[in-house]
Parts: sequence; C-alpha cells; structure tokens
Amino acid sequence: MIKKDRQEVAQNIKTFLEYQRKFGYNFSQHDIATETGLTQSQLSNYESGKMVPSLLAAIAIADMFDISLDYLVGRCQNSKAHKTTKTFTYKEES
Repeated sequence: MIKKDRQEVAQNIKTFLEYQRKFGYNFSQHDIATETGLTQSQLSNYESGKMVPSLLAAIAIADMFDISLDYLVGRCQNSKAHKTTKTFTYKEES
C-alpha cells in the first residue's frame, strides 16, 4: 500500500498545478476555474498548498488535464495509470 500524508498530497497537487499553468498549458486560474467549476480562490489555495481539494474537485482537475487521480496526488509517475474514459462535469456545491 502506498501511503501519502496530507502535506505530501498538497505539495504534489501544488507542483502539478503550478507547472501546468505556467509551463504546460499556459492556463490562467480563471481558465481552470471556468472549465472545472471550481473558484479561483479554491485553485489559489490548492496551488499555494494551503488546502487539499475535495475528491470531486480533484476528479475535476484530473479530468481537465486528462490524468489519473493517482498521478495528481503523486501515487504514480504514469499520468495515464488507472485513467478511465468516463467524462465528468463538476460543479462545486455551495
């Protein structure tokens, strides 16, 4: 069993979002928020490592970038490992 603590998961998501926004896709936080249904404030907290996304928010991020949840949280180095082809529309509940 692969064990990750909350801080490691937050760091992996932070690193992934920073890299993808700045070097990968050149998306703004607004672009990601629009596509995923998250708020820019939530994305800012994830990207700064202050918060770990909920499961639904993590799914939305993984789906937007077409990666697996395992890759997003740092459980594997293959971005397509365990990836499903099911499409998902996420909207954060208030």
